[in-house]
Amino acid sequence: MISCTGKNEQNSGKNATGDSILEIDENAKLRDSLDMAREYMNSLSTLVNEVSDGLTEIKRMEQIVSAPSFGQETSDKRDQLRNDILLIKNSIQERQNRLAQLEEKLTRSEANNKYNEESKKSMLQTIANLKQQLTDQQTMINDLTLRLDAANVKIKNLNQKVDSLNVVNTSVSTENRRVKEENERAKEEMIKLTNAQNVCFYAIGSKNELKNHKIIETGFLRKTKVMQSSNIMHSYFTKADKRTLNEINLHSKKAKVLTTHDKQTYSIDDVGGIKVLRIHDPAKFWQYSNYLVVQVD
Repeated sequence: MISCTGKNEQNSGKNATGDSILEIDENAKLRDSLDMAREYMNSLSTLVNEVSDGLTEIKRMEQIVSAPSFGQETSDKRDQLRNDILLIKNSIQERQNRLAQLEEKLTRSEANNKYNEESKKSMLQTIANLKQQLTDQQTMINDLTLRLDAANVKIKNLNQKVDSLNVVNTSVSTENRRVKEENERAKEEMIKLTNAQNVCFYAIGSKNELKNHKIIETGFLRKTKVMQSSNIMHSYFTKADKRTLNEINLHSKKAKVLTTHDKQTYSIDDVGGIKVLRIHDPAKFWQYSNYLVVQVD
C-alpha cells in the first residue's frame, strides 16, 4: 500500500510539472504573438501618417501649378518643384513596397486565438485601403506631370518606370474634399485597429461555475488548469477595454486569480467585507493574456 501511494504521488508530481511546462510554453507563444501584433500595428500606423502627408504635399504642388502666376516663377522655384515631385514619386513606390511586405507577413502569420484573427483581418483591410490611396496618388502625380509638361517645365526622368495611368481631371475643390475624406477614413481605421488591440475579457465565478462553463479543468490530485481560449465558453465572459478597466467588484468575501498575470500589477482589496480587484498597471497586467479568470467562494 505504501509503495502504491508513493507511485501515485510521483505521477501526480510529473503531471503538475508537465502542466506547468505547457502553460509556460503557451504563455511564451502568446507573448511573441502580441509583440508581433504591436510591431505590425506600429508599422501600419507610420504608413497611414506618411500616406496622409503625401496627399497633402501633392495638393500643395497642384495649387502652385494651378496658380495664374506660375508662369512667372523663377527657374530655381521650378527646379525645386521638379525635385519635390521626384521625391513624392519615389516615396509612393517605397511605401507600396513596404505595404506589400507587411501584407505578406500578415498573410503568412498564424492567429493563436479569435482576438488575433480579428486584429489580423482589420490590419489587412487597412492595408487594402492604403494601397488604393497610393494608386490614387500615382494618378494625381501623372496628371500633375502632364500639366507641367504643358507649361514647358522640363522634368527629367519623371516618367521613367511609371506605368500608364488614366488622367483624372477634377477641380481643386473636389480634390481637397477627397483628401479630407481619405484622411478621415484612415483615422477611423486606426481607431478600429487600436480598439481591437485593447479588447480584453474577464470571468468571475465559483469553482463549479467555472468548471461547468468549461473555463477551468480539475481532477483528483490534479492542479486546476485554465482552458485555452479556443475551447472555453466565451458567452460567460464579460468584454471590456484594457484602457478603462481599472477596478472589478468581485461580490465575494474570498477570491483568487487563476490566469497568469504579474502579481505586481494588481491587488485584491477588502472593501466593506467584499473583495475588489484593482489593476495598477494595465499594460503589464494584460501582457501575457487578454483573458482574466477569478475564482470566488
